[in-house]
Parts: sequence; C-alpha cells; structure tokens
Amino acid sequence: MLLRAAALVLLIAAPTLAAPPPVKEAWDQTSAVASNAWVRAAAVPGRPAAGYLTIKGGGQPDTLVEVTAPGVRVEMHSMSMDGGVMKMAKLDSVPVPAGATVGFAPGGNHLMIFGMSGAPKTLPLTLKFRSGATLTTTADVRAPSDAAPANPHAMHGQH
Repeated sequence: MLLRAAALVLLIAAPTLAAPPPVKEAWDQTSAVASNAWVRAAAVPGRPAAGYLTIKGGGQPDTLVEVTAPGVRVEMHSMSMDGGVMKMAKLDSVPVPAGATVGFAPGGNHLMIFGMSGAPKTLPLTLKFRSGATLTTTADVRAPSDAAPANPHAMHGQH
C-alpha cells in the first residue's frame, strides 16, 4: 500500500519535475542592461582609448553617473559638430530613461579611457547609477586598426 502511494505521488509530480525552468526575458524590466561593449585601443601609446556600449534602461528612469574599470581612469564624453569643428565635452551624467536605449558609439557619446597599458583582450566596466544601482559588463578590446564590430544596436547618443 505504501509503495502504491509513493508511485502515485511520483506520477502526479513527474510532469512538474520534468518541466524545464521558465526562460528569463532578455530584458529585466527592473534594472538596466549593458551590451555590445567594446574598446578601441589608442593608436599612439600614452593616448586615451575610446569605449563604446549600449545601455537598455530598466523599469524606472535612472542616470548613469560614473563608469570605472580596474587600473584606468574612465570619463564619459559627448561629441558634436560646431561650425564644422568636431568638439568633445566631458559629461558628468547621462540620463537613461525607463525602457529606452542609450548608445555610446563612435561619433557620439563615448568613454575616454586613460592609462590603459599593454594589450588586454578585455576590460571590465562597472556602470554606476544615481539610484545606487551598479552594473558590470566586459568590453572586448580591439586594435586601433580594427573595424568597429557590426552592431545593429549601436547608436549615437540617446534614442
């Protein structure tokens, strides 16, 4: 009798035990997500490298206030044209609207990375937001002569 009861419990529970875990959505609506991070190494030793990535905002608007990486200094910069002259300006923060995509891409907002030495293959980047949230992603480091990665989500500024 006990054996029959155990077998019945297994038959009832078997479909539940065999069910695959639910698939998590690619975008978690509660927090920002970083993707497509890459760095173009400096063409001239001692000059800063440039970093790029895409941020998808979470469920609430937030503001990116700092980007850090081990052993280097990172600044956020904008790029714009003024009277036919390309101008760069340091950014203290970058708004990240809820659910929106914010791009750091060549010719637009980007990261200036000072003090990167050697030829690392990757660089971990930690993004800090005004809300107190942090997000870490790994950027692939490319040689100065390498083409930018094919990225349909890379964009200038905020969209």
